[in-house]
Amino acid sequence: MTSISFHPTYWLQNAASLAMSALLARIDLNQAARPYFWIDIRQSPPQASHSYWDGVDIAGRFVDGLILARQMTGRCDGAEAEAQLRDYLWAQQDPQDGLFYNWEDEAHAGGEMSKYLPDAGVLTRPRHVDLFCQRGPLIALCTLLAAGDSRALPRWNQLIQGLWRLVERTGPEELCLPTYRWAPLLKPEWTMGANVPEKWLGYRYALLTGLARGVELVGDPATTELALGLARWYMRHGDVPSDGRYAANTHSGGILPTAVGIARLGIHTGNAEMIAWAQRVYEWTRTNTPDFGFLRDGLGLDGFFSSTCETCGLADLVHLALALTQAGVADYWDDIERIARNQLLENQYRDAPMLRQLYPGIDESVLAMMHGGFECAAFPNRLLAYRGIEACCIGGGLRALYHAWRGAISETGDTTMINLGFSRSTANVEVIGHEPWQGRLDVRLRTPRRLTIRVPTHAALAATLFTVDGQPITPSWSGRTAHLGLLAAGQIVTLTYPLQERGANYEIAGKSYTGWWRGATLLEIQPPGEGYPIYQRHHMIEETGPNASIPSWSDATPVPTTSLWGD
Repeated sequence: MTSISFHPTYWLQNAASLAMSALLARIDLNQAARPYFWIDIRQSPPQASHSYWDGVDIAGRFVDGLILARQMTGRCDGAEAEAQLRDYLWAQQDPQDGLFYNWEDEAHAGGEMSKYLPDAGVLTRPRHVDLFCQRGPLIALCTLLAAGDSRALPRWNQLIQGLWRLVERTGPEELCLPTYRWAPLLKPEWTMGANVPEKWLGYRYALLTGLARGVELVGDPATTELALGLARWYMRHGDVPSDGRYAANTHSGGILPTAVGIARLGIHTGNAEMIAWAQRVYEWTRTNTPDFGFLRDGLGLDGFFSSTCETCGLADLVHLALALTQAGVADYWDDIERIARNQLLENQYRDAPMLRQLYPGIDESVLAMMHGGFECAAFPNRLLAYRGIEACCIGGGLRALYHAWRGAISETGDTTMINLGFSRSTANVEVIGHEPWQGRLDVRLRTPRRLTIRVPTHAALAATLFTVDGQPITPSWSGRTAHLGLLAAGQIVTLTYPLQERGANYEIAGKSYTGWWRGATLLEIQPPGEGYPIYQRHHMIEETGPNASIPSWSDATPVPTTSLWGD
């Protein structure tokens, strides 16, 4: 697949286009569009293989990710493969009970890592419902429903009815999931997992991300009571202490996906207890995450994953920050921008020549799966330090990109609010952000609008300058938000500010690093990593210079018509 390339300032759209190409390359049309979960980079050359996670979890994430990518990029290619992928996902849903089934690999039962081994022959073995894996179909169905696909509703209703059969009522308002897997013949070990990630209770409650969005979209009593009951149980009996200071795997352990669901439920229903609980989880995570967004997979744990960052976790963190911010609970806009500009983008394999150099003789089909994908176990200064590459992080990366892209602009009534310094268009405005080349933001009005612009905290308010069509103006202020008043179609507003440069020292998992910032962008980390180093971005400024961010207005820029996740 050939990615569409936007202007260099369109960071998020360019990343989404690359990721979409990697996603399409992972669809195995020789196996009815079953996705490839695993690429083993220990083999020479690297080899793609099918795995436990393909059928439900990855297929669901991919259906969701393709829709999000198309809205961000305007790409229409790969429609036939996408249709087959959806058919593959629906084939995993039992027509009788509505649940999505995994095929059990008894030969490799045990810890999480064993599930990554090739098991293409697994379809001959017994099947079961994996509670974590129900999250993928749930978010896919939500995105389809939000996009206006009414065919998703019967499948949603079937799945909700199936989940009701798995829960136990433990109190007037509480519902619990007593096992992390389910089948008509239950196994005793499914009650409490002994290994990561299923040992975390959040593994079975991560589906609250999709359930909460379903409450917003469908709003039927069955969905609402199920979601609220599960949320109340997890808040009171789950992995997270009352103060929010958990120690667990942030994504695969279900902590952050569950927190996202609880936050959205609290915001939608006006439940202050849920909102406060979710904010405590976010604040604890934020306190233990460096400002450039290096979210540790095993936060507070020991071992390999206590020092690595998984892209799926970044998607949850951005989603949670955005939900709390847009609800007015707190202002985490700077967190969202720093995560998206830095660790999220650096977690993507964007350098195809580097991949060819690292893996001589790599098959072009496998390279296509890697190029544009996202890292599952990044170190602060390098990628590809783990044994392989997981497909889940393509779905997670696209979801994180989408939330940052969507949150960059908010529109209500006749007012447009610019929240983040990313380039993006709507039917009413086109925005071009110029960092890290310049401290500058340009907004062209497509329709008459009242305009507000939030100034990032790294820009000194006293040094900001606003112009309209080149003429200086003085806005009114509320905090760091400038109110420009009613503007006419065709007018161009420009914000400029000095772009500060600074150094920063970090201690991460017992190792010391030095970073160099320019505005909201971390350009460099020292010492450099081996193999596939990241945060080596000074050349981006030096090679292209300030002219790289000269405004390039385009009426052809994709304009979304609906918010798929209510942001």
